[in-house]
Amino acid sequence: MKTTILRAIAALSIAAAAVLAPTAANASTYPDPVVVVATPPVIPAGGQTVFTTNRPALQGDEDVVISVTGANANGIALASVVQTNTSLRSKAVNGSLRVPVTFPQNASGRYDFTFTGARSGTVLRGSVTVTGSPSSPAKGGLAVTGFDAGNTTGIWLADAGLVVAGTAVAVGATVRRRRATRS
Repeated sequence: MKTTILRAIAALSIAAAAVLAPTAANASTYPDPVVVVATPPVIPAGGQTVFTTNRPALQGDEDVVISVTGANANGIALASVVQTNTSLRSKAVNGSLRVPVTFPQNASGRYDFTFTGARSGTVLRGSVTVTGSPSSPAKGGLAVTGFDAGNTTGIWLADAGLVVAGTAVAVGATVRRRRATRS
């Protein structure tokens, strides 16, 4: 019975190591996700922002299909040409995104943008907040968009710590039981 418990504990430890080892090894091989930044991230109604990427994510100079959700999104203009929110298109430049967007005078609230590469199918997301009226100044800092893969590292390390601690408790209990039965 005791040998069975020890074998089960050893098997669980090996399984946990097998599950966590590839994750830790691959953490450094995957590049950081592409982040779409709106500059400025908060603008007055009728204002303009420029969406850019922190590195190339699209194929060369491919077409980019843009969809927008938000109040009065049909009045949004790209490069000073008014288009409906279902037909917004731009072009990547050497794989990078640089899309100037002008908002209508009646814009307000949060606007979520989805940029999809026509050939690659790469999907990027960004957002901007429109506040106040055209005469009110813009407020805020950089928009928080994209995904920070570094935030998951702590979760994996905590999980690994729990597995190691559980294994240590189980092994300690087994050793105590063995000593108790021998004396």
